[in-house]
Amino acid sequence: MCGIAGFLEFSGKPPSRAEVEAMTARVRHRGPDGHGVHLQAPVALGHRRLSIIDLVSGAQPMSSEDEQIWVTYNGELYNFRELRDRLKAAGHTFRTASDTEVIVHAWEEWGEKCVEYFRGMFAFAIADYHRRVLFLARDHLGIKPLYYFKTPERFAFASELHALRAVADCPDQIDPKAIDEYLFLLYVPPPNTIYRDVWKLPPAHRLTIAFDGRTTGPEPYWKLRFQPQPGISFDEWTERLEFVLRDSVRAHLMSDVPFGAFLSGGIDSTAVVGLMSRELAEPVRTFSIGFEEAEFNELDYARDAARVFRTEHHEEIVRADGVSILPELVRHFGEPFGDSSAIPTYFVSRLARRHVTMALTGDGGDESFLGYGRYFGWHDWINPALRKRVAWKRLLRPALQRLAPQRFPARRSVTPREWLPWISGIDTQTRRQIWRPEYAGLVDEPIAQIHDILHDAEDVSPEQIGQFVDYHTYLPNDILTKVDISGMIHSLETRTPLTDVRVAEFAATIPWKMNLRRNGRGEWTGKHLLKRIIGRNFGPEFLERKKTGFGIPLNHWFAPGGALREELTDRLFSPRANIYGYFEPEAVQRLVTEHRLRENDNSQRLWQLLFLETWLDQARESETRAPVAVVA
Repeated sequence: MCGIAGFLEFSGKPPSRAEVEAMTARVRHRGPDGHGVHLQAPVALGHRRLSIIDLVSGAQPMSSEDEQIWVTYNGELYNFRELRDRLKAAGHTFRTASDTEVIVHAWEEWGEKCVEYFRGMFAFAIADYHRRVLFLARDHLGIKPLYYFKTPERFAFASELHALRAVADCPDQIDPKAIDEYLFLLYVPPPNTIYRDVWKLPPAHRLTIAFDGRTTGPEPYWKLRFQPQPGISFDEWTERLEFVLRDSVRAHLMSDVPFGAFLSGGIDSTAVVGLMSRELAEPVRTFSIGFEEAEFNELDYARDAARVFRTEHHEEIVRADGVSILPELVRHFGEPFGDSSAIPTYFVSRLARRHVTMALTGDGGDESFLGYGRYFGWHDWINPALRKRVAWKRLLRPALQRLAPQRFPARRSVTPREWLPWISGIDTQTRRQIWRPEYAGLVDEPIAQIHDILHDAEDVSPEQIGQFVDYHTYLPNDILTKVDISGMIHSLETRTPLTDVRVAEFAATIPWKMNLRRNGRGEWTGKHLLKRIIGRNFGPEFLERKKTGFGIPLNHWFAPGGALREELTDRLFSPRANIYGYFEPEAVQRLVTEHRLRENDNSQRLWQLLFLETWLDQARESETRAPVAVVA
């Protein structure tokens, strides 16, 4: 795992070492083990290395034999040995044992199509002096980040927005529309960022910039297709899934450094740890975070899993004072990010880094195997006639639907757009209430960046609309972003075997009924294939408990008398608060005064506003060239 940065000067002038050094300095945490810069007009490439594979000879930027192709690369290719053998057979000669060199030769062999052969997590840039192009690409599911901007004079890129901001002419206009998107989704969706004319390369996209500035892309090189396969039994699906997951975990264990796993006690991380324990001769090192508030604490379940799989287990308790890391999180995320589970992810990463350099996580299991509670509510909503019906009425209804289909419709007619309210952080009505009048026209649903995703979802079965949309939005833009940034702060490589491209493609073939079923109380529950796999070791109490998630007890901490109530009011009731350049103070402060622990929980909304306020503080303090511009 590494940090990358660089730029291309369209005038052909020699690039500045000072600028690329300033960029790589801001991603030092992503790669504390090594530092490299390549300067050759008109391109500068920078790299910070966290050594995981080929500790001796894998330094970057790395070149081809004739030094006309250079790469700076962040990530891991899990099929690099297979590709190296294939490239050797095609006549390529290798000087190292690193996956980085595979990228160089794959580019020589296949050009822009090279990414279609890769299995892994990656973001990289290749400078090709033969073709006179700079080529960038990001992995299939969006595990590794890549930011960029283009002006008439240059193109620049970096692993983190904070590093890109080290470049003198990086655009600095805050986009209020991006703020509204953040309020709605908890993040600013790609290709946008919080700054106008600064972009994220979307997952599974590539981009080519000629040395004279002509640009091709961004363009997709892969799309996840949902094509459920009927006629396969539950037992056979279980066997197939177990085979695919074992293969993925085995691939993700490739490492030359100590490694372990996050273990929340949930189904996904437990499955990953269980599969790891079957692959390894020594005990798995596991790491867990808990809370004093019982409803958020899953440590007992994590301990059960650690005991069953005989892991070397480590754990910590996170208390309200842990929110003091918020300014550090804000700086590394580089733009507003509203998922409060970044806090425990930060602490479990810090705990793990004391013992290992790399850790596997269970992220992606909810999207792959229908685990989120909102999927359950959605299924009841699209089948209103079946909601809270006794068993004999549910059995009778199919016959009534055949006899009188107009009177007894099978389901509600739905469109993918109707899924959006199920994932909103701050709903449309509340956003309209808090924006100042001059910004009222910004509120839009659905946002433009999700339009194409919703269009593609029209071919997906209603039961899997949420799963499909989450795969393309929430998973890469929230979950995987959170895991990458929170881990990299501590120079910890995190790997997510449940978001391996082969796992994703396999999961998209599973009929929804294999994962989502009603229990004896008529309630939807998910992940039944995963539960069957780990059910050999755990009973119903472990498998069928209510999903807790990985959030923090904000509702307790923000409530009257709570540990963070005073800090919240100090920040959001201040007349100098930055957010009041955009929002109505009375409307925001009403969210604070009306918040209660149970009956009126505004904690998610308040967290998003607090994060935004902290980000605006930092954005204004760090601006040295001119006051931060705001454009409507």
